[in-house]
Amino acid sequence: MRLSCFLSLLFLVPAVIQAQFAHESSDLPADDTVVWGVLDNGVRYAVMPNNEPPDRVSLRLFVDAGSLMETDAQAGLAHFLEHMAFNGSENYPPGELVEYLQRLGMGFGAHTNAHTGFDETVYKLELPKNDESMLREGLQVMRDYAGGLLLLQSEIDRERGVILSEKRSRDSAHYRTIEAWFDFLFPYSLVSQRLPIGEVDVIENAPRSEFVAFYNDWYTTDRMAVVATGAVEPEAMVELIKSYFTDLPTNPVPKADPDLGTIPERGVIAKLHSEPESPATTISIMAMSQYKDRPDNRANRIEDLEAAIANRIVSRRLDILSKEENAPFSEGSAASFDFLKYVDVAEVELTTTPENWEKALSVGEQQLRKALQYGFTDAELAEAKANLLQGYQQAVREAPTRRSVGLSSSLVSSISDERVFTSPEEDLKIAEEAMGKLTTKQVLKAFRESWSANDRILFVSGNLELENADAKIAEAFAKSATVEVTPPEAQETAPFGYTDFGSAGKVAKESFAEDLGIHQVEFENGLHFNFKQTDYEAGQVVVTVRFGGGDLAMPKDLDGIAMFAGATFIQGGLEKHSFDEIQRITAGRVVGVSFSVGSESFYLAGGTNADDLELQLQLLAAYLTAPGYRPEAARLAKKEFEQMYIQLDHTAEGVYRDKVRRFLAGGSYRFGFPAQDILMSRTLDEVKAWLEEPLNKSYLEISIVGDVTYDQAKKYVASTFGALGKRAAEPKAYPEARASVKFPAGPIEKTWSYETQIPRAIAAVFWPTADFWDIDRTRTLNLLAAIFRDRLRKEVREKLGEGYSPYAVSSPSETYDDYGYLMALNFSDPEKASDVGKIIGGIGEKLAAGNISSDELERSVKPMMNQVEVLRRDNSYWLNRVLSGLSIHEEQFDYARSLPTAYAEITLETLNNYAKEYIGSGKQVTVVVLPESTEVEAPETSM
Repeated sequence: MRLSCFLSLLFLVPAVIQAQFAHESSDLPADDTVVWGVLDNGVRYAVMPNNEPPDRVSLRLFVDAGSLMETDAQAGLAHFLEHMAFNGSENYPPGELVEYLQRLGMGFGAHTNAHTGFDETVYKLELPKNDESMLREGLQVMRDYAGGLLLLQSEIDRERGVILSEKRSRDSAHYRTIEAWFDFLFPYSLVSQRLPIGEVDVIENAPRSEFVAFYNDWYTTDRMAVVATGAVEPEAMVELIKSYFTDLPTNPVPKADPDLGTIPERGVIAKLHSEPESPATTISIMAMSQYKDRPDNRANRIEDLEAAIANRIVSRRLDILSKEENAPFSEGSAASFDFLKYVDVAEVELTTTPENWEKALSVGEQQLRKALQYGFTDAELAEAKANLLQGYQQAVREAPTRRSVGLSSSLVSSISDERVFTSPEEDLKIAEEAMGKLTTKQVLKAFRESWSANDRILFVSGNLELENADAKIAEAFAKSATVEVTPPEAQETAPFGYTDFGSAGKVAKESFAEDLGIHQVEFENGLHFNFKQTDYEAGQVVVTVRFGGGDLAMPKDLDGIAMFAGATFIQGGLEKHSFDEIQRITAGRVVGVSFSVGSESFYLAGGTNADDLELQLQLLAAYLTAPGYRPEAARLAKKEFEQMYIQLDHTAEGVYRDKVRRFLAGGSYRFGFPAQDILMSRTLDEVKAWLEEPLNKSYLEISIVGDVTYDQAKKYVASTFGALGKRAAEPKAYPEARASVKFPAGPIEKTWSYETQIPRAIAAVFWPTADFWDIDRTRTLNLLAAIFRDRLRKEVREKLGEGYSPYAVSSPSETYDDYGYLMALNFSDPEKASDVGKIIGGIGEKLAAGNISSDELERSVKPMMNQVEVLRRDNSYWLNRVLSGLSIHEEQFDYARSLPTAYAEITLETLNNYAKEYIGSGKQVTVVVLPESTEVEAPETSM
């Protein structure tokens, strides 16, 4: 399992804050829109004005301290301390901060959050306004985090259960593999002893004095930086930062970072970590050496890009090989990176099955050796260069409307990583310089440098069990090394074969909703085209094609065909091109394609820009008219299905997604998953027959949203989809299917069990509601769920410590008549899951009594209104919630018009009446999902 993927999971951002910003000693220019500075006490700041979204500000407090700074007696307290920041400080008494921020429009989690990694802690606030009062509120909160935490014993004791719940929620085969990975890679280093979540004994018993010691030792001015991005005037913002942070005392004796140790030479070493409940076996071949200090400058960035090209090519080779008949692995990749500025790592990773582990290891070893020995072809280099440059070019297009939340996080990362915060334009210049003179010889040199360490570290993990495993893995690796490898073969790329779909279609009628900026067009062939031009996601265009009946069209005797089609349609390529060929043809272009089976329609979708929109539509139209149904798609899908069913059988989430969801739908085969043998028996011929009519004759609608003109989009639509044959005038109704899904008659309690060694359970309660199409009802139930979620936070998380992130959500169906539910769910200790289910039910009973307060209403409405404002400047909202399906549901016009004020108009009386009507119905379904070994009293058990 790739180490680089672990980093995001563990919130690991390497390096430390030094005496200067990286650009001050680099030949790279920092983005000139950022104002940088250091207060007299050592606190740093970075302020960047930005206009998207308007009138918002994103704040960060970076603390250069994480779990690596802990002593044995503090293992886990860096992360625990992050939690304590929300539990009492000089200006915010215990239990008040979250609700105070909610009243300002900031939801817990969505707008107020934090994370802790090995070497950093970062606090985050997304301010809904940019006036001075709001800025002062935000900075005061950050100032309290920096130096005003109370760390009361009573609050520490109360939070222990929350931390243990978080640790339990992370427990999985995947996380246990992470722990084993670090133990194997770093047995001699502090790294393996300091995973941020910490040790149970410390979490349960650490005295207050240890919290205070860590806070005083590491939350010091020389280790802090304040970041602000958004609708700010830099000089005024700097003055505000000074007014709140200047009084923090200067740290007289800065503490040094811990010594992580020296990397010894280890030769070829191997390790198997078995997790029977893992969905697959993962093969990782690594080279690891002591980190070589490489300041961030132009030369080193060019070297990094050369290595990135090499890894792209090797990853591409593995991707192609994975689709071959009898391929012993389902996916593979290559990467190189530094970890914590402690080690340099190069890695090749493959995903396989237990019976194919040795063959997959051989593929990895031989492909690695093939690249190291023979290098790369000109065609491979051209493809990789085109795709890399396209990414940088697209970043420049998108730069004018970058989101402040992303910029603030990027600024923090630049400080933490000691990297220059360069502009997208500068990044493109560097990439063009690197790619312009790049040769296959240079790429080979960079790849060999990445793998220059003499060690080969072999880590095999997952659902493989093997006696004398470590020796056998090393022997298999040595055996593979004796097999001769051959040079790569040159490849040719054919031109795209789908550019002419006939005479451009003619418009039958068109209309324009001026207040929403939405065009609607009907072509003579029956195609419906919806369009909205936007300017708040520069350089981006999103497209959805909607046709046929989706799940509604799935007959019972073809159970599983929707899932099989969804997994194979795109990978099956086109009649003239395999999917791999399509990737070569479109290298350097911003196009993509996906296919999904929705509950009432099939969807083709893509993301592009104005320059590549024509090719994007040609690609989508080609998939509609000439899908390839190639056998490699079925081979790959069946490998993925095998992994999926292991997860369904051995995780609480899997049981919920499968058995619970089907039960809640009255046993409908359109919910949950088919039996494994049924899904594996589905064929591409069945998919082809099932999709024949929808692809060629059904009602057809295309929607486009983004940074492109109406005339340009209409022209390209006319020459592709508008040029196709006649389509149905209206979609099929499927009245019987729409009426077939019923919520089970309640009240009822159900318990499911699953086989596992990991003690995780789910406790949930579901109340029947209704379908989506009464929009006032839907929005009121959304608000009711938000209030339920807040009560779960207070009761289950904060008072009882029995949940890390309990949640509630309303799920009305847009497809099935009068079907929907409001659910409240918590991941629980198996021994307490049944009791937690009763507690959730009790919270529902109190809500049903009609006792929602005006304060609760305000604290839920304001964050929702904040979210709505941001949502309306998001292309995906307009595409998926307004334009897609608009030709069928014209009421979506009114939904979009009423949304800005809708939640503010919901009254307390209406909300309490809905709580009484739906949560007070007495028809709830209480569900507990438990490991098989857990004893629980329940009236009924389903397997």
